[in-house]
Amino acid sequence: MTSEEFDEQALINALTAPGSPAELGDEQRYREMFRAAQATTPVAAAGPTLVGGRAVRRLGAGASLAVVVALATGGVAAAYSSNLPDPVQRAVHSVLSPIGVPPAESQRRVEQARKEPTPTPEPAPTPTPEPPTPAPTHPVVKPSEKPSATPSPSETVEPTPTTDPSLSESPTPSESPTDVPSSTAPTDPTSSPSPSDSPSPTTPVAPVPGAVTVSSAGAGSKVAPGGTAVVTGRVTAADGTPVPDVQVYLQERASSGWQRVATGRTAADGSVALVTRPVPSSIQVRLKTGRLASAARQLTVQPTVSASARTAGRFTTVTGTVVGGQVGDPVYLQTTRNGQVVFEGQVTLGADGGVRFDIAAPKLDRWYVVQLPATRAHAAAQARVLVKAATADS
Repeated sequence: MTSEEFDEQALINALTAPGSPAELGDEQRYREMFRAAQATTPVAAAGPTLVGGRAVRRLGAGASLAVVVALATGGVAAAYSSNLPDPVQRAVHSVLSPIGVPPAESQRRVEQARKEPTPTPEPAPTPTPEPPTPAPTHPVVKPSEKPSATPSPSETVEPTPTTDPSLSESPTPSESPTDVPSSTAPTDPTSSPSPSDSPSPTTPVAPVPGAVTVSSAGAGSKVAPGGTAVVTGRVTAADGTPVPDVQVYLQERASSGWQRVATGRTAADGSVALVTRPVPSSIQVRLKTGRLASAARQLTVQPTVSASARTAGRFTTVTGTVVGGQVGDPVYLQTTRNGQVVFEGQVTLGADGGVRFDIAAPKLDRWYVVQLPATRAHAAAQARVLVKAATADS
């Protein structure tokens, strides 16, 4: 049997077979559509006008039987939903095309290809530096499908959520950098704290001491026996700038070397004043700060001498007291004759500090001097005393 011949038995077998679940899914809807089309479409007296008349002529009485059988079974619904095999669908379409039975799938594709022009391919878009984004998924409608007269709810196209990163509400920072700088500064644990707008106050660096000097020691570098003296000095830098708030030591020279006796700090003008301990004999003092030391200054003990005289007849007694002398120091009694200094007597200073001279009374009243000469332990000291002239014996 050639492709132009029609196998009626195969059609009858296909139409009389029970409908499958897929074929009977829309049976009720297509029955209603068929009844509506039959009520509005008049039937010609000479027989139906068919598209493709040669197929009708080939069917003959067998085709009429197939139509009757098809109308009596669920195959009509299958024919409307294009669920019949292609040969059966083509046969049913040739008979029932006036009431809307669609052609077979392969036949629709061929007819659609003949009617539609060949689409011209569009030029490919120029690639951009940004990463390619996948096209959104949309339902694809086949060009050969014929929309039904009444759209069913199942055919409603629901938009598929896109996975395009460019349409995402939260783009990644690397693909979509922001043009507005963030107001929050990044934190770095290693990094030092951010610099302040106002410079922090800095403590001025004090000048380095370059010299220390003793301005004074006692009153004229002398001190009363057993008394204390104030030693003043100044600390300056190499250029003469005063150095404030530096520690200064007062030292005394002893037989074993320099000994610290007082400590103080310089004032804003670099000056300092320190007090010695009680001074029994003359000493040397100095000021020191760090490795800098002033020149030694002699602090001399200044003794005092007091004297008195008593004349009785031809003899006079001169007595004196020495404060600040050393035991064993020589003490002299002197006077002046004819412009010359004459020693009238010499005694040794005792532990009590007192001295006594017994001399002949002068013929006339005369001034005498009790003198303590200077030693390494103290300065010289003396006292004048008036000796009355001798008197007649009683």
